[in-house]
Amino acid sequence: MKERLASDIMEKVFVSASPETSVFDLVHMFVKHKISVIPIVDDEEKLIGIITDADLLYKKIKPHVPHYVNLLGASIYYNGISEYDKGFKKLMACTAREMMTKNVIIAAPDADVEQIAGVMVAEHLKVIPIVKDKRVLGIVTRYNILDELYNEYGNDPEK
Repeated sequence: MKERLASDIMEKVFVSASPETSVFDLVHMFVKHKISVIPIVDDEEKLIGIITDADLLYKKIKPHVPHYVNLLGASIYYNGISEYDKGFKKLMACTAREMMTKNVIIAAPDADVEQIAGVMVAEHLKVIPIVKDKRVLGIVTRYNILDELYNEYGNDPEK
């Protein structure tokens, strides 16, 4: 891969949220913008955390899934529907501050794309925020890395 910098491939337009944003609003943002990662920034637009769709679905608060049986094509719940409702309502009432990952792996605008790709693979990351003076300038996603690889090798995989 030819030497390229994070600033060459980063997405400069991205969705961010404040730490007080409700999970309900975060879910709306994920769905509306078809994204899977939202940087959390303070009033000065400085990065303080990140939240992913996986944070909401798997990591933090797991609503109790009720037990049910499928009888003649109908789902019949026999245990825990009220517990599921309580868990879901509890999740939706949380804020980004409660759900976000605080120790975020970041890169500088002059970071090499190959190094960023290596970190993303090693750490299983969907995105790396590109930060200067604690402010998010953009994000590099898996898609950006794949796009860069395709543009480099697209018609000639033997390069």
